[in-house]
Amino acid sequence: MTAEPCTAAEVVRDHLARSVASLREQEAMVRSGEEHGVHSMRIAARRLRTALRTCQPLIEVRTDVLADELRWLGRALSGARDAQVLRERLRHLLSTQSPELVMGPVEVLVDDELSAAEQRGRAQALEALGSARYLRLLDGLDALVRDLPTTEEADGLPCDVLPGLVRRDARRLRRAVRDAGSAGPGEAHDVALHNARKKAKRLRYAGEMAVPTLGEPAEELASAAKLVQQALGEHQDAVMSRRFLREQGARMHVAGMNGFTLGRLHALEEAHAAAAVDDFEHALRRVRAQKIW
Repeated sequence: MTAEPCTAAEVVRDHLARSVASLREQEAMVRSGEEHGVHSMRIAARRLRTALRTCQPLIEVRTDVLADELRWLGRALSGARDAQVLRERLRHLLSTQSPELVMGPVEVLVDDELSAAEQRGRAQALEALGSARYLRLLDGLDALVRDLPTTEEADGLPCDVLPGLVRRDARRLRRAVRDAGSAGPGEAHDVALHNARKKAKRLRYAGEMAVPTLGEPAEELASAAKLVQQALGEHQDAVMSRRFLREQGARMHVAGMNGFTLGRLHALEEAHAAAAVDDFEHALRRVRAQKIW
């Protein structure tokens, strides 16, 4: 039976080691062509990068370079997943429309454009995984985990140290929410909400890391932060969908085709984005009610 970690340093080391192992496992799924492999590896890279950021106060060396390289990896993996999500979203939206409201070859246009984008994204992902840059990233992560240099604070008990890390990420979310509240309408507000989503995701991951030590309070905070993340994720998906629909609508107009359906879908996505903001505000109240917050 494995002994429970007795210092915060052990918690961090174990969490990072498991995160690196997960990244390698998902890499194998991508290389084998598993349908959701790219998405899973992207999440693994994001979780690992977030862990480095959250745990930085307990790590004696800077991890910025590794975190930046994980961001590069995430971006290399993003093209395929973003296209897949958008194609599935628009397919579903089109399926809810009455036949008389679908004018022109909209379904074919959406499928052709986004299927091609997904294939380009998969090729980009495989190219990244075959690069020397990626191998250097793995070597750097392995070296860090193998001999993790920690601060004096990390020698403390997990129950004394981890709440500070979680609260640090909670403060980041509070600032991002304030920025979103003061942002102007339109694109500035969309960007601010997207940033708040990232901070909510970071808080969620920090809470999940702390669950074995802090128990129910950390679990409830992580669950509440996930609701904020999901609401703002729906908002961002609607933003990206509207951007695609506008671009394709302009192309159809130039080609002399009927863009009515794309305009209708654009309007529906505007309504979806507004509803997502309402969901975000409701979810945020739940986060604010948490003890660790």
